[in-house]
Amino acid sequence: MDTEELLETLQAADFSYYQANAYVTLLDLGTASATEVAQASDVPDARIYDVLRDLDDFGYVELYEQETFQARATDPETIVSGLTDRASALESAAAEIEERYERPTLDTQTVSIVKRFDTVLEAARTFVRDADTQIHATLTRDQFEALRTDLVDARDRDVTVNVTLLSRDGDEPLEDADYEGAVSVAHRLSRPAPFVLTSDLRRTAFAPNPAAVEDYGLILRNRSFTYVFFWHFLLFTWLPSPIAYEADRTGPKRFADIRQFLLENRSRIRGDESLHVEIEGRETDGDRSVTLSGEVVDAEHVANVDTDDDRAPTVMALTGTASIVVDDGERRWTVGGWGATFEDVEAERIQVTDPTTEAEPAE
Repeated sequence: MDTEELLETLQAADFSYYQANAYVTLLDLGTASATEVAQASDVPDARIYDVLRDLDDFGYVELYEQETFQARATDPETIVSGLTDRASALESAAAEIEERYERPTLDTQTVSIVKRFDTVLEAARTFVRDADTQIHATLTRDQFEALRTDLVDARDRDVTVNVTLLSRDGDEPLEDADYEGAVSVAHRLSRPAPFVLTSDLRRTAFAPNPAAVEDYGLILRNRSFTYVFFWHFLLFTWLPSPIAYEADRTGPKRFADIRQFLLENRSRIRGDESLHVEIEGRETDGDRSVTLSGEVVDAEHVANVDTDDDRAPTVMALTGTASIVVDDGERRWTVGGWGATFEDVEAERIQVTDPTTEAEPAE
């Protein structure tokens, strides 16, 4: 490192320009009068005494009288220790800056990574208690039992509860009485799968398959991430598995996802029977909250499904555009699901408002 670089480095370490010059000059001279230091450096004569006194206060130089005002650099241990500590702090700051730059911009209240499944289960219990529209969950029998009381309370609040129950070879299937009061519809899947519970498409509790190498859990309060887990539930554990239980439907039903709504009401939408809904959501042009009521007069992806086929649409049909058209008597609104852009409204809640009519099961 040459002299200029050393001077710049000392200034970066909070030395003033004159202090850095005087100190480096004393390192070269050893011992010198104030006048000699001023002459050998860029420090003006009028400032040299104040500069040397400041360096003496810091402990970097020693001043003494010997016919003239003399100065010499002290043992460099003090300054070296200070510079080393500062370098370490700067190095840590640099590493932290890089980490924060590369880290996803996530609020700590939005995503949490935890080590214990008990923490994930407790979060799931909280999410069930907070739900007001729909719960989707993939659960083992033990997990279902652990959450059953809260699921019953949710059903009492008219929350739709769809559960895929995981079973092992040799397990006896649960009886209807085991599901009653806690579940709207249950499917049965005979293979391992991750623990997933989503609430109102806004909150998720997740833990990997117990056989997985990874040992962690996720607690999410985020619509974007929750929608990914909802699709995992829908495509990998719900649609491929048979119905094990279905509760009697005696009242209007609410949906948090437009595809679930289309699945369960496809016959009415394709047929001649009217279907009236109330929709809560946001206008895509301006992001204003909106509530509208009217009749469903058209639907996008349901029209792409063979009208002579009463089975549930295929996965490929589900992955296409999903939207409906609702006539409120004054205008026709196009309504899409999560992330709607081209439609008039992004639906967050869809409630069937017709008199009691059974919707088709989502097979």
